[in-house]
Amino acid sequence: MNYWIFTVKNHKRLTGEEIFAQRVKDCFWGLAEKTPNRTNLSEGDMVVFYIAAPKMVFGGTATLASPSFKLNDSHKKQYSHEKEAYLVDYGVLLKDIVVWRESKSAKELVPSLRFIENKEFWGGYLQGGIRQISEDDFKTIIGERSLVEQIVASKDMESQTEFALEAHLEEFIYQNWEKISWGSKLELYKTEEQDGRQFPAGASWSIDFLAIDKSTNDLVVIELKKGKTSDAAVGQLLRYISWVKEKVASNVQNVRGIIIAKEVDDALRYAVKSLGYVDVKTYKVNFQLSSFRE
Repeated sequence: MNYWIFTVKNHKRLTGEEIFAQRVKDCFWGLAEKTPNRTNLSEGDMVVFYIAAPKMVFGGTATLASPSFKLNDSHKKQYSHEKEAYLVDYGVLLKDIVVWRESKSAKELVPSLRFIENKEFWGGYLQGGIRQISEDDFKTIIGERSLVEQIVASKDMESQTEFALEAHLEEFIYQNWEKISWGSKLELYKTEEQDGRQFPAGASWSIDFLAIDKSTNDLVVIELKKGKTSDAAVGQLLRYISWVKEKVASNVQNVRGIIIAKEVDDALRYAVKSLGYVDVKTYKVNFQLSSFRE
């Protein structure tokens, strides 16, 4: 059994709450062809529903009554309700649906959720139509984990943060994407529900940034080294590259990677030396004080 977050957001004249209410009434959840993790859904999996901004709350749970399937014309007519917001090509059936009388604030749960590594800029982890989470995180959201367990999980995650700056690096890159010299014209990869930041990559993994090179059409996996060892950073990047090749890239599309590190040690240098499709970029911060005179 797997555990998932299904995200719904506002669509033109319909709020996320309205779309959520209609979907659970239909016992059906709509998906796009490129929705991350769509093909990994299985009957019997558990789902918790997240209603995105401005609400930013979890609203209930359900069990999947089917894997993802392609809608025929009859399904499309049945589930679209003659509204663009509900018109999709794929979907899953739902059963054992529970809609909570009082929704749960995502912000209040963030400190206890292990899949959210950057606690300050947590919104990116809840983008996209589907995100896989662990059973522990699922229990935390629905309230089955004890307060002691949640506090311990939060402390463990906090101990992994080595530098205060690195907690802001991802957000800085995201906000200043167009100003960064990538060496080629990179744009964040986008699907109907997700941009390339914290892109879901199955098995509860998240790619820091997934981009597309507009000059070559290559997909580019970008990972921040952060507090990871060089071996762990390279291994993780290669795993993501393989996943993107299999799940996202077309048959004629190349996939390459970029590691962003504060510095390059021998382990990192030798690890990527023979990998022509992996680049390493370093960053630095300039901090200056200037005298002020009227």
